[in-house]
Amino acid sequence: MARIILEITTMPTQTTIDPKITLLTEKELIWQVILFNCNCHTFDEVIEQLVQAIGCSSATASQLAQVADQFGSVKVYEGEKESCGKVADTLGRIGLLVKVTQ
Repeated sequence: MARIILEITTMPTQTTIDPKITLLTEKELIWQVILFNCNCHTFDEVIEQLVQAIGCSSATASQLAQVADQFGSVKVYEGEKESCGKVADTLGRIGLLVKVTQ
């Protein structure tokens, strides 16, 4: 007579973590405005336009202009796409080279 041995093992209880997936709308994504060095404006022009566009101090605008001059570009603003577009428009009014990107 054959004997059948049935061994039952139980798996330890596992905790399942459901990842939360957050879908961000285009409005909620972080956008940024990049200012490029173009060597076609004076530092004073760039500083004045930065103060108008992002509401920073002249000292901060001067630092941003120096970084753009030294490294070729600098992030000057980040926020929602619409507000970045407004900043870029203000900077572009005098022909500064800018890009709005994520």
